[in-house]
Amino acid sequence: MAALATSAPRWLACLAVCAALQAPTTGRARTASVRAAARDGTSDVVVVGSGIGGLSAAALLAKYGYSVTVCESHDRIGGCAHGFERRTAAGSFHFDSGPSLFSGCSAPSSNPLRQVLDAVGETPEWASYDEWVMYLPEGEFRTRSGDRAAFEAELRRLGGASAAADWRRLLAANEALAEVVGGVPPIALRADPGAAATALAPYAPKLDPALMARFGLELLTKGIDPSGPFSRVLDAANVPPTSLVYRWFDFLAFALSGLPVTETSAAAVSFMIKEFFADGAVMDAPLGGSPAIADALARAVTSRGGEVLTRAHVDEFVMEDGACVGCRLRDGSVRRAREAVVSNAPVWQTLNLVPAAARPPRLEGTCLDAANTPMTGSFLHLHVGFDAAGLPEDLGVHHIVVADWDEPIDARDNCVFVAIPSTLDGGAAPDGHHVLHAYLPATEPYADWAGLDRASAEYKAKKEARAEVLWKAVERFIPDIRRRAVVSSVGTPLTHERFLRREGGTFGPAFKAGDRAFPGHKAPVDGLFCCGDSTFPGIGVPAVAGSGIAVAHAIAPVGKHLALLSEMRRAGTLA
Repeated sequence: MAALATSAPRWLACLAVCAALQAPTTGRARTASVRAAARDGTSDVVVVGSGIGGLSAAALLAKYGYSVTVCESHDRIGGCAHGFERRTAAGSFHFDSGPSLFSGCSAPSSNPLRQVLDAVGETPEWASYDEWVMYLPEGEFRTRSGDRAAFEAELRRLGGASAAADWRRLLAANEALAEVVGGVPPIALRADPGAAATALAPYAPKLDPALMARFGLELLTKGIDPSGPFSRVLDAANVPPTSLVYRWFDFLAFALSGLPVTETSAAAVSFMIKEFFADGAVMDAPLGGSPAIADALARAVTSRGGEVLTRAHVDEFVMEDGACVGCRLRDGSVRRAREAVVSNAPVWQTLNLVPAAARPPRLEGTCLDAANTPMTGSFLHLHVGFDAAGLPEDLGVHHIVVADWDEPIDARDNCVFVAIPSTLDGGAAPDGHHVLHAYLPATEPYADWAGLDRASAEYKAKKEARAEVLWKAVERFIPDIRRRAVVSSVGTPLTHERFLRREGGTFGPAFKAGDRAFPGHKAPVDGLFCCGDSTFPGIGVPAVAGSGIAVAHAIAPVGKHLALLSEMRRAGTLA
């Protein structure tokens, strides 16, 4: 999708960035056909890594008729979207390890993940809600989806009439950009001349000419560019940095990308405003947690004869005549690919899989450019299973604490996210109990943990000390949470690095909007493609699903793509 800029106006490349809020089948068991690797094999496409991006690519390619093998190093699929279980005398608690905020997933929408699920005919069950609670320096702020007036009322209550006025000006300033960014469904995009048939011909005539003209004028006069930072939209709306509106969208940009609003793409935030505040819009929670999403995508592969292998650690790519033709696994087996190999691993790990002798002399700007890819910080996690006796029935799914607006939103310990999925998903915890996941998002320095022995007393003491900020955040709304806790665990940057194979435990690349774009998906090695959050459109569940779409359409011909779009329109899942 990033490469669309070479054959269409630059803004078209950003239409795929359908950035709904993200973050963490009703059954808890993983897909039955997911199994450990045990032998050599050949398929049309081999996908390395079973994150949402890799599984989205694999599911679409299987739908297009390709035989697909997914190789996952871990003992379970999902990448950042996997989960784990803790058994206690009270019963079993099921925890998500990663994303917890989803929207545009419970019904057909412009969210790339939902479009992949619709395309392949698989989805988990979803529960919906329309509010989360924020604890700000100004007081408690209740964020409602699908209700611009309610959001404005909260802004007015805590920020005064000036904040309400700032909000109305921002909506006006965002209107044309949102029309452009949301104009073409991500599932219709491709990075070759075929985009004229799949995207431009069906959708360009539907764009409002007046808003398109206004967008062009604003691009020229105000610098409102989909690939630039959203702060330019705030500036164009004359929203001052001290306004509650500016600060709230600084938080939102950070929640989407791990970067402040001055460094987060305008396309991501703009589209979210349009979709999140549309009349009746809701937030969604997958029943079974984020692993249920991975299971649904895996079923789309295995039900069409493909394989999803766990404990299938890839040691290196197999190269022949300068082309990538498969993968060599740690157990000695080889998985060969007739058409392509797709890496869903982060850029740093993907480069290491290319044998040194086969690496191209120039990697700058490509999806193998590990040396020039900056990293976000890492995470600190707290998972707690707790007694819910006497707690309000409307406890709520999400609680977000912002300590100090005068500090950068990405300052250490300044922002804590808490998810309690069991308020919607009764299967996540035993009767009378809840589970929660509290975390510091991409603000925990890896350097403070590097080199520590995970079995040492020093490491255990450091975990306990650092977890205090998370416990105290939860105590804002459950004061006696420690007494209620039945089971708890703390995850550190070393945990993040170990289980997610993330260099430095990073959230992902820290490319600043307007400075450097996320790279495209074709590696400078024949036969090799990359997807996931090291590629365009970037970080977050919708974005990585979009990257999977891009890779599938780099491999599948236009004819198959057009047939899929027609099928989706007949089914009513695509406009």
